[in-house]
Amino acid sequence: MGEVVQLAVEGADGSHWIIHGPGCEAGGVVLDEDPENLWETPTSTIWTSGAYQEGGTFGGERHNMQDPILPVHISATRDSDWLSVYSRWRRAFRFDRKTYLVGTSRSGVRRLAVQLLETPPFKPTIDPGVNGYAPMVMRLRAGWPFWVEEPVVDVFQSKPGELAGTVMVSNPTNHPCYLQWVVVNAAAGGRVTLPDFSWQDDPEHEDYEWRDRVITTPTLSAGEQLTIDSYPDEETWRSNINPMFYGRTAGVEFEFAIPAHTEPIDVPVSATAAGTVIQVRQPRNWRTLLGGD
Repeated sequence: MGEVVQLAVEGADGSHWIIHGPGCEAGGVVLDEDPENLWETPTSTIWTSGAYQEGGTFGGERHNMQDPILPVHISATRDSDWLSVYSRWRRAFRFDRKTYLVGTSRSGVRRLAVQLLETPPFKPTIDPGVNGYAPMVMRLRAGWPFWVEEPVVDVFQSKPGELAGTVMVSNPTNHPCYLQWVVVNAAAGGRVTLPDFSWQDDPEHEDYEWRDRVITTPTLSAGEQLTIDSYPDEETWRSNINPMFYGRTAGVEFEFAIPAHTEPIDVPVSATAAGTVIQVRQPRNWRTLLGGD
């Protein structure tokens, strides 16, 4: 028999439930057969076709919201009657707050943030108080449809005579990784230079010319902390002391993500002043509950 994945629920109320795998019977809620929309991020493709075009043209892919359907058995336990278990289980899920599905396997620990999509269908065949049991179907929605692992962080700090160095980045996941940077500036007028490589090794690709692209920040004030998020849907530049920092960037944006399945590699960073801290944060977003590496 192969390794069994453990699936747990971290409730919106702070509760913890193991619903599949070792230890699942103790809490009174067990996952039934045939859960749906759980294993992989739902992805669709975009195609266009001209009026007289033969066939079509691929235009990209879109990652859609993930709507897990979890049929569960709710039973009385040694310490709690059925109604108590049912009530606690329902408190674990909210329409307006996040609950986390937590998958633990040989692949690591990955979490999917979900909310109730609708009132859970509940159709017991008899009064649950009679036999201490009833089934329920949890219909959920993950607005961020990726299983998230803890991010990986690396740091470089400049020193007198050592203003340039490297940080290590990687992406073992099956989804692009958009880096996040935090810069803490030590001296007024300091600047840092960060990589924004296209990672392209195909000379025919339009982004090949940007394979060594770097971005130098505007000058920073002493003690200024600059946060940079390269994910396209997030604000790129945020300063702890200058809410209008973006206006100083001349519209420069970070463009590129680390491709899926990229082995660890050192990339160059530098500062113009000693004592500057450069931190790189690497989110780990997986398209699958387990595997995919």
